[in-house]
Amino acid sequence: MMAHDIDIELFRQLEQELHRPDVRSSREAVSARLADDFLEFGSSGRVYDKHLTIDSLAKEGLSDRVTLPEVRDFTARMIAIDAVLVLYRSVRQADGGLPERTTLRSSIWKLIDGRWRMAFHQGTMVPAAVLRSAPAIAGRNVVLRTATSDDIEARLALGNHPEIIQMFGVSRSDVKPMTREKAAGWVQGIIGNPYAWVIEVNDKFAGEIRLDKVDRTDRRASMAIGLYDADILGKGYGSEAIRLLLQYAFDELSLHRIGVRVLAYNQRAIRAYEKCGFIVEGREREAAFVDGLWHDDVMMGIINRELLRQPSSTPH
Repeated sequence: MMAHDIDIELFRQLEQELHRPDVRSSREAVSARLADDFLEFGSSGRVYDKHLTIDSLAKEGLSDRVTLPEVRDFTARMIAIDAVLVLYRSVRQADGGLPERTTLRSSIWKLIDGRWRMAFHQGTMVPAAVLRSAPAIAGRNVVLRTATSDDIEARLALGNHPEIIQMFGVSRSDVKPMTREKAAGWVQGIIGNPYAWVIEVNDKFAGEIRLDKVDRTDRRASMAIGLYDADILGKGYGSEAIRLLLQYAFDELSLHRIGVRVLAYNQRAIRAYEKCGFIVEGREREAAFVDGLWHDDVMMGIINRELLRQPSSTPH
């Protein structure tokens, strides 16, 4: 089966079947639709295998099965000769004037003995207030944009380079290979976050950047960035991405202050922040234990008037 031969309606039907009350209440019906090595990452962080999933669905109350969710933005793409990834939003209309519940869902279906079975599923509930998409922000060499299903393969291809992941505070011995399931979850997280962007350098996927803990009352937030392509490090692209996000945060979101926390040994990141106007505001001693040693965290911050601006960029 070629990628263009995917029957999207077939996979939409397969997903919808697993929402039907008559299927969910039947252990045999659910078992027939799940692979033996099925895994689900629940929104609580709990991992469910096939047996736990069957038990959980069988114990659902009738109220959980009354209304079937509406499926929106459904996409399917072939990721192996016998595997298909689907991404979509499921929306449940609530009763009594309550807001609808939206869940971002991703599944991997595998062809086993001539029948499609779900091998992986992840669902993330998203409050209605954050369902708007982050706008694209274009610079000279860098574009910040929301994620798409095409980014799954790009993120998987870049993997987890030990030297890069070490800059995030992970010991080299603890770095795990990037998997397709993790890449799909990563994409899902970007899509569901209105303050998160994919970083694209010269039309090529490169990493991510986001605002965390956005406080519109005190007009402040924290920031995080990750470039996963080792070939582009040290060439100024990180600084350009940071500057683009700062301009958007200060001009469009009317934030007053952005803070970052960075490991003291990550001198490349510290220089990039300083180029954009960040100032070292403090140091938390021996805050991270990495590769058998204690390391300090450096706290940096920038006020809107301190941004060292470059030629303007425009969100669109």
